[in-house]
Amino acid sequence: MTKRIGLSVVGYAIILIIILAFVMIISAPMLVEDLGKDGKKNNQEEVANEEVNSPENDYNRYLDENLINITDEMHNMENRLSSRIDNLEMQQNVPPQSPVEPSHISDSYICKIEGVQNEYGNTVPIARDADLSTQKIVFVCEYKK
Repeated sequence: MTKRIGLSVVGYAIILIIILAFVMIISAPMLVEDLGKDGKKNNQEEVANEEVNSPENDYNRYLDENLINITDEMHNMENRLSSRIDNLEMQQNVPPQSPVEPSHISDSYICKIEGVQNEYGNTVPIARDADLSTQKIVFVCEYKK
C-alpha cells in the first residue's frame, strides 16, 4: 500500500484563512488612511447639508411661503368683496321693467370697517398695531338712495 500525501478540504480551508489574515494585516493601514481622508470630506459635506436642511431653515421657508399665501388671500378677498359690492350697486341701478316705477334709481351702498371680531364674537375697534391677516374684519354697509 502506498501512502498518499495530500491535504483534505479542512486543510485547504485553514491555509486560505491564513492567507486572508495576512492580506488583511498588510492592507489595514492603507484602508484606514483612505477612510480618514474620505471621512473628513464626508463630514464637511454632512455639516453643510445639515446647515441647509436644518429645521430652523425649513420653518423660515414655511413662514415666508405662508406670508405670501396670506397676502395673496387678503388681496383675493378684497377683490371679491369689491366685485360683489359693485355687482349689487349695478343691480340697483338697472332700469326697472315696469313703466310705473321711475326709469333711473341711484341706489348705492357705503361701507366702512367697523372693527375686528374677538374670540367671543364681539366687535372691537381696530388697534394701530393689530395684525389684520389673522382676524375677522367687521364691515358696516349703509344703503343710500
